[in-house]
This record gives sequence, C-alpha cells and structure tokens, in this order.
Amino acid sequence: MQKISLLLIVVLLWILALILFKNTKMNFFKFLAGSIGAFTISMIFFLPYLEKNLNILISNTLNIIGSSTKYFQVFKENSIVSMDTKSGIVSMLINYECSGVIEMLVFTSLALFFPFGGNIRKLLLTIVGNAYIFIANIIRVLFIVLITKVFGASAFYMAHTLFARLLFFGLMIILYYFVFTSTQLKYQKVGDIR
Repeated sequence: MQKISLLLIVVLLWILALILFKNTKMNFFKFLAGSIGAFTISMIFFLPYLEKNLNILISNTLNIIGSSTKYFQVFKENSIVSMDTKSGIVSMLINYECSGVIEMLVFTSLALFFPFGGNIRKLLLTIVGNAYIFIANIIRVLFIVLITKVFGASAFYMAHTLFARLLFFGLMIILYYFVFTSTQLKYQKVGDIR
C-alpha cells in the first residue's frame, strides 16, 4: 500500500512539473523532466515486472531459434542459454543487463518527450524502436553464442563483455541516429537559404 501511495505522489509531482514547464514554454526543461521522470519512475516501480516479462519473451524467442538450429539450448524457466563448446559447456543467464530492459526504458523515455511530431508519430517510433532494441538484443546473444561455439569456452568472457557490447552499442547508435539526430536535422531551421 505504501508503494502505491509513493508512486501516486511521485507521478503527481512529475505531472505538475510537466504542466509547469509546458505552460511556461520551457520545452527543454519539459523534455528533461519528462524523460528523466519517466525513466526513474519506470526503473523504481516497474522494472521487476518489465524485466520478468522481457526475459520470458527473450527466452521463448531464443528457444525457437535454438530448437531449429540445434546450436544451443534454452532453459526457459530460468532464462538460461547453454551451449556445448569444444572446451566444455557454457551457460549464460539472461538477466536485466542481457534483457535490454534498461535500454528500452531509456529509449521510450526519450522518444515520448522528444519534440519531433505528434503523438501518433511518437507512439509508432516508440513501438518500432523497442522492437528494434529487442531484435538487437537477440542478435547480441546469438553473437555471443556464435563466438563461444567457434572459439571455445575461453572466448565467452571477451565475447560477452567486449565484442557483444560493441555490437549492441553500434546498433543503438544507428537507432538513435535515425530516430533523433536525422529527425532533428530534418526539422532544424538555421536560416533562409536562397
């Protein structure tokens, strides 16, 4: 009961701050308060539920891929990916870091308050962007599996902590460029060109 009361108070204060910034036409502060507020509220109050459901979705998707390729095995109940390599069996737990829930929350928070069009456009970009992040996450996990299968269990650490993160980071830069940077450049008015 206390958690629900705290959530209602925090959301009410957040909405009041958004209304204040909107009425005073302080768009940057509205974007800042909106994005940070949405992200913080989601992380504090909704992260466990979002992470659990996203882990189930990722495990089921990986299970379909693993069952059809026989390249790895997924234990859906525990969100564990297991692969047999030439130097032993390697298991990987899909946790909040591997689920992409934080990246999705950051993207959603930014997209909902970034000033680039109407609500329908924001909603569509949020849905498409989150689907892209989900697919990028699946690609990241498959990349780890591939590197580990090819080079053995000793390559797992480097594949997971360095190479897969670089791959995922590159995919996120592409997403952010097309959603935020190119849109901003398109609608930017620097001056009259004659």
